[in-house]
Amino acid sequence: MSSKKSKRGRLGARGDLVVDEKQGTLSAYGERFLLIPVKLIHAIEDRLTESFGPITATSFQYEIGKEGGAQYVRLAQKVGIGIKGFSDVQRIASSLGTLDGWGKVEIVDFDFAKKFARIRWKNGVSVRNRKGKTAVCHFGRGVLTGAVEEIFGRRLESIEVSCQGKGDRFCEAVVGEPKEISRLIETRP
Repeated sequence: MSSKKSKRGRLGARGDLVVDEKQGTLSAYGERFLLIPVKLIHAIEDRLTESFGPITATSFQYEIGKEGGAQYVRLAQKVGIGIKGFSDVQRIASSLGTLDGWGKVEIVDFDFAKKFARIRWKNGVSVRNRKGKTAVCHFGRGVLTGAVEEIFGRRLESIEVSCQGKGDRFCEAVVGEPKEISRLIETRP
């Protein structure tokens, strides 16, 4: 514990978790973080749906998530985590995705040449253990899409092809060029 009365936890390379009790802050990777209950995310999702309807709420969640995902990648780059290959992307997913509580994130496919990614996760924050008819991980899918956009340096889109919220074993998103994602949407059953 330092003289600021802070506590350090372990997150990995230059990512010590610092709790500064005197200032009332939590930080990692040189940035301030916020520890919030998952039910707050649920309340935000519900309020957006009640206020704007499900289609607009989904769009808001996705777009806000995209900005957050881009910020995660910029943060990783700022602290010196290079992104040159598949293992680097998995490292970021593990350290900034899984360890931040978004769910257990696994990179299934990440093709730098084709600007394509397939990302799987379990226990995502938007899944409320219900057996719905449609995918529910709009915010998380946005986070992943924004992160992949930042890595590839171009605008991308995504589709959630599996979702625990509708009874699937895991959630999975495909991220790629907008034309490719549109083609996937059109050919889905």
